[in-house]
Amino acid sequence: MQAQFTDAIALVWVVAMAVAAALLISGVRAFQKQGRLDPGIEAVLPSLGASRPSRDLVRAARWTRGWVGVPRRVVIRYASHIDDQDPRFVEQIVTSFSRRLGEEYRVLKHVPRRCVLTLELAPPSTPVSRERQRAEQVAKLLLGESSKVDITTDPDSGEVRRVQVKHDMGPRLAIPIRRMQVEKVISSMLPGRWRAHWDLEGDEVTFEIRPPMPDMVLHEPAPSTKQLTHSEYKSFKIPIGVDEDGSMQCWQPSVSPHMLVIGGTGSGKTSFQHTVLTHLAQARWRVWVLDGKRIEFAGFRTWPNVELVAARVEHQVRMLHAAHELMEQRYTQLERGTARLEDFEPLALIIDEYATFKARVQRWYKTVKPKGAPTQAPVLELLSDLARLARSAKIHMLLGIQRPDVEFLGGEMRDNFGARLSLGRLSPQGAMMMWDSPAIGVALPRNKRGRGVTLSADSLPVEIQAAYTPDPAKLDKSDAADWEHLRSLTPAETDHPRKMITEASPLISGDDEIPPTYDDWVGTRITLFDGIEDSVVVTPPVVLPSNVVALGARKASVRFEPVPEPDDVESAADVDEGGYGEICEGAAGELEVGDLVLTDPSLDLWVVVESVEPDIVDDDALAIEYRELESGDEGLMTVADNEVLTYRHPEAA
Repeated sequence: MQAQFTDAIALVWVVAMAVAAALLISGVRAFQKQGRLDPGIEAVLPSLGASRPSRDLVRAARWTRGWVGVPRRVVIRYASHIDDQDPRFVEQIVTSFSRRLGEEYRVLKHVPRRCVLTLELAPPSTPVSRERQRAEQVAKLLLGESSKVDITTDPDSGEVRRVQVKHDMGPRLAIPIRRMQVEKVISSMLPGRWRAHWDLEGDEVTFEIRPPMPDMVLHEPAPSTKQLTHSEYKSFKIPIGVDEDGSMQCWQPSVSPHMLVIGGTGSGKTSFQHTVLTHLAQARWRVWVLDGKRIEFAGFRTWPNVELVAARVEHQVRMLHAAHELMEQRYTQLERGTARLEDFEPLALIIDEYATFKARVQRWYKTVKPKGAPTQAPVLELLSDLARLARSAKIHMLLGIQRPDVEFLGGEMRDNFGARLSLGRLSPQGAMMMWDSPAIGVALPRNKRGRGVTLSADSLPVEIQAAYTPDPAKLDKSDAADWEHLRSLTPAETDHPRKMITEASPLISGDDEIPPTYDDWVGTRITLFDGIEDSVVVTPPVVLPSNVVALGARKASVRFEPVPEPDDVESAADVDEGGYGEICEGAAGELEVGDLVLTDPSLDLWVVVESVEPDIVDDDALAIEYRELESGDEGLMTVADNEVLTYRHPEAA
């Protein structure tokens, strides 16, 4: 009995000690929590308007986990007259309490009738990057402080990739030039190249980083196993190149019958013409080629469905006469009703280096001109006829030239080439003749072979990377990938076998031999190729595809005529040494589109003016859009309309 009583006393003692310890721990914890809350109470008490300050005015309703933690919810009572005297009372309370506790709080509930303000601990926020802040500031500066800005960043790098803005400046931004100025300012003040998508009806605009342009775009094969029908011909498209959105811009011959391609040496012009040739041949078109330099299409002389590759001036003239004769024959059939347009197979006429061809023809014609013949070679007039009329006979031309000078291409003839492509940097005169603007294509990036400008489906100039096709005449056995790519472009069927132009026979008069005249050459026959080469062109390596025939090393049956370049043909890419007048100084208001402006004299940095418009912010200033001449980067600068600038006007074309 005594032992049981002793055990009960011990148990009571243990329980009492445990309760005492718990009370002690709870008291210590409550004391420390109150100590954690007191700095916040001290911060807000002077603002509560109470006659007798008390801790009971600020009570923590919930705490975060942990030994002490921080108040998760705080209830604050204040005097009724405080809220009426200071409309920023609530904001000051939240700011003061958050600063003293070192945590971020926000308003959960505010009941002014009962003078009770409830705060809660705000969830942790992601730090706003400097780039994000700058993007929001720039957007609000341009589109109003009331704009709502939504910014999307790259999840890995944190860089701003997209800025969506809801604004209330619709009427002001309905003017295209003002929208353009906003885009230029965004590109100038934010890193990277930007573009905009405007929703004028919804008063929204989305700015996004321009995707990078590829440095090379391979011509993808489009094999066809059947003959091209008239319906397929009407929808047939030839790839030109890829724009910054990754969309392939195309030439549709049934809509734009002829295409004009310009570009200086090394710009990628010939490679693009190879792309057109292989694409047409693979679609089983008839293809005729006028090789202005005699060697640029040597590797395609045996290509399936390439009927003619004319390198000598006599053969070139005969081929153009044959194309004109075919056009007249088809017109006669259509006129008499013996054929319909759908009965004709399309013919593509590729003319490379037209300026060189014209110069050679003029020199050659002087030596073969018959008595009483016109002073100018008739073939040049026939070419103009083809440009005007060949479309209705399913004959289409691709004409390549270094620059579209009026001397080589008259206004009417140039206007017949609705599809256009300029490669490499243009001179301001070439840009004006090609795009009706002295600035478009002038400041493209340097050393980007195949980079150029073409017309989109909306007939607007767009920057593209032209499709590339290797030249079999310039490959060797180490270029296995290029040979394999050419094999994929080779037509599976040969519908149009290779042909040749026979030699004109001299006239024998007694013991004298009279050389053939112009009329003799244009009357020679075009027959199937007899297998005898007129010159050694290329000896392909052993890895040459089996369906690309190597040219033999036979003795030349005709003399090789050098091809001199015309002295008066200026490279389209030569803008640094010419194309502009003397250096002048004058007010910014005197600037015109296409001018060169010196923006940094110490670095000798020149830019090409793309537009000059009144600034959207300052009526006494001008917004000048430009491209840097060296890098091709776009930019915008705002200057006073009377500020003196150093500039150069383009010379007259």
